[in-house]
Amino acid sequence: MPKVFVYAYHKVLPRKSFDLGWKLFDFHLKVFKKFFYILSWEEFKAYLNGEFTPKKPSVLITFDDGYADNYIFAYPILKKNQARAVLFVTPSRIWNKSLKRKTLEDYWEGKISFKELYKPKPMWEAQREFFQKGYCEDFLTWEELYEMREVFHIGSHGISHSQGFISEGVTEFVNEENINRIYSLWNIYKPPKVGYPIFERKSDLVAPIGKVRKDVLEFCNSFPKKENWEEELKKELIKHFDHFLIFETYGEYIRRVREDLKRSKEILEKNLNTKVEAFAYPWGDYSENLLPLVGEYYTYAFTVEKKNVTPEVNKLLIPRVYANKDIFSFVGHIFRYLY
Repeated sequence: MPKVFVYAYHKVLPRKSFDLGWKLFDFHLKVFKKFFYILSWEEFKAYLNGEFTPKKPSVLITFDDGYADNYIFAYPILKKNQARAVLFVTPSRIWNKSLKRKTLEDYWEGKISFKELYKPKPMWEAQREFFQKGYCEDFLTWEELYEMREVFHIGSHGISHSQGFISEGVTEFVNEENINRIYSLWNIYKPPKVGYPIFERKSDLVAPIGKVRKDVLEFCNSFPKKENWEEELKKELIKHFDHFLIFETYGEYIRRVREDLKRSKEILEKNLNTKVEAFAYPWGDYSENLLPLVGEYYTYAFTVEKKNVTPEVNKLLIPRVYANKDIFSFVGHIFRYLY
């Protein structure tokens, strides 16, 4: 039986920088069309259910989050190549503005110069800005998303899309380098400050989340930030406190996650007039606690485990491969899934 895999993207840019450029994405699709069959969502479901067998190695293309560049750059390229894809949307991020931006298709038709197209932000910057302001123009609008259904099947990526602290282990402290890179800190601390502790973290859907004690934050805030201060602060924290976090109860966790999964599905279905039956775990994080909750609302769910997909796969643990952003690595990467 020919092999099948799922390829996962986030952003497509005017040119390669912090993610792949639109010309490389176009090259990806040309490679897929030559050596693979690009599955639609309905065909992929039929494959999983033993109702469809592709005649050649096949790929399902997916995107996560719902960035504006998916409409401006990826959508026209997919249309040009007559390819379908799945977009896992975080509906809380959708920019609630009546707007459809110019796209690469407008540029191809001479209606706009390339420089006039929207310039996307790095992923971390867009997510951080959302947590700071409650919105960010780097995400899609509902009007853009509605139009994209021509090419994209819509899935859910949850409401929160934030990490949370899941254990007492201090991994590092907020500093000038990670304060923006770890964008979930802007949701956890509202806002983070240099010196605040960072604990083991994962998607806040996988387990009860701990909130840092106020006296721990006060202690960290007042600690002198001199040479090797992070190492010394960690020692002092362990010396002065027997625990650092106050965790939500298991019941509170279950109620919060159910609401997240339910609301995401309902908002997308209402605004886009579509059936949402698939979910992508943020960061690919899942747990024994989370799987049955996801199964209450969705029939299919996707991880980021690097494997081919077979009809025997657990439909709540479908593997996906993150897209490679370098052209030569991409070619070698992809051919691993041919044989």
